[in-house]
Amino acid sequence: MSSAVRPRRVNGLAPPYTAAQISTWIFLPLLVLEFCFFVSPLLPLAASISCTLAFGCFAISSAVFGFLAMKVDPKDPRLPNENNVTTTTTTAPTYDPEEPTKQCWICDVQVGEKSMHCKFCNKCVDHFDHHCMWLNTCVGRANYHYFFRCMVSIAIMLVIQAVIQLALILEIYLGSGATKERAEGWFQADATIAVVVVMAIFLFFNLGSLSLIGQLLLFHIRLQRNGLSTYQYIVRDNQQRREKARMEDELTMRREMAIAHAKNEGKGCLSLRLEANGILRKQCGVTCCDPLKTEEEGKEAEMAPHSGGNGFSNGDGQALTISNGDEDDDGIDDESKETENV
Repeated sequence: MSSAVRPRRVNGLAPPYTAAQISTWIFLPLLVLEFCFFVSPLLPLAASISCTLAFGCFAISSAVFGFLAMKVDPKDPRLPNENNVTTTTTTAPTYDPEEPTKQCWICDVQVGEKSMHCKFCNKCVDHFDHHCMWLNTCVGRANYHYFFRCMVSIAIMLVIQAVIQLALILEIYLGSGATKERAEGWFQADATIAVVVVMAIFLFFNLGSLSLIGQLLLFHIRLQRNGLSTYQYIVRDNQQRREKARMEDELTMRREMAIAHAKNEGKGCLSLRLEANGILRKQCGVTCCDPLKTEEEGKEAEMAPHSGGNGFSNGDGQALTISNGDEDDDGIDDESKETENV
């Protein structure tokens, strides 16, 4: 569907809203309420004040950075404003006229080389990273820093809450003293079990959320170190998977030819070795004893004279390398094609 028929979404605050986005609007206030009514009252006064202030600061920063990430329009600055309406966003970067461009056939305009067209937002996003379902907007150059700070704030907030909850639960059941008394006299309700159950439920939710947000945060830290966007990482990973699959298919054909050649020459041990190592490679990923190597493994064998590579013919005059080299390709493939939809 063309952009002329379906209007562009300005930002994450524009409808339609997603279920994931609405869930964040519900769960974040619930986490704050749980901390204020079930966690903070069980702490000593000094610890309650300091912990509540720290938790509140990161909860507020999470909401603020999340709101800013949704409010900013990350579209390519070369795109004209739809229906001549000027957006309220003033933080979108201007573009360098000398920056390489490419044609977006959906937007029907020249956009930046690193811009991509998002099918959910129906617009090209400047320095496209990914479309975030939780913020219901694309993440690009204009709002990536808000997105990253939001992740950091949420992670720290969850750590603070989970650590305090776990400490309080252990203190109530394993310790003796003021914490247990405060739990028994919680709002004069004498509901120790109810308080612990609520904290345990939220602790379980916090740990699950922390594992997800922690993995996402570490992933983006690694991307920043490698100078990649999420989209570039996915493209590179898909290219590597396709290349690996191609080399494995070629290796399978070479193995069949080598087995047939070995049987014709009466080399039963070599034939059995080729068959056994083919099974080990396919089922267990073991390649160290395989007399056949992929292209990358063969290159590494040539670069490692100490491996003592041996060769033999597969029957068609093609040398098959025997080596102990392992595949270790950390190169980054350049993106060679333009993708209109993500």
